[in-house]
Amino acid sequence: MRAKADRLPLSAKLHEHIRSGDFVDCFSIELGEKGTKLSIDDLARSLATTPPKWAQFLLYLRNILVKPFGLRTEFDGAQTKMGECQPGELINFFRIYHRDNNEILMGDDDKHLDYRVSVYRSPSRPSKLYAATWVHRHNWLGHTYLFLIKPFHKMIVRSMVTGGMRTLG
Repeated sequence: MRAKADRLPLSAKLHEHIRSGDFVDCFSIELGEKGTKLSIDDLARSLATTPPKWAQFLLYLRNILVKPFGLRTEFDGAQTKMGECQPGELINFFRIYHRDNNEILMGDDDKHLDYRVSVYRSPSRPSKLYAATWVHRHNWLGHTYLFLIKPFHKMIVRSMVTGGMRTLG
């Protein structure tokens, strides 16, 4: 099964962040019977820790290119490993901002933009997982940055959703 472009259900907490002019996209995937039994924490960990090798290379390259602009390239904090994710912990380089039984919001705030990734499973349809990205740009650097990475972003997110769910079986 491959992730596909979709719309995040309005019941997701991520909608509280969205303002006019913000970038939002969403991909979804059917979980299958095994996936419906997993916690939102396990689903978020699987999605956020399975970037494809080519995306890891692009992130490495990104960090080299943005360092002179003073953008964040390192993320400090305790990595969540098992059990419930807690706000403030990290999954890979994503800081957790919110967690409930249906959704984990993670991301970061920087001087050029703020972003959140929602890993969401609707209580009314637990067999479908949504991964949505919200970006709020602060200045010209945020607009330029998003313009440059947007084509790669869509490929990376789709690949992470698909790959993350494959690793879970």
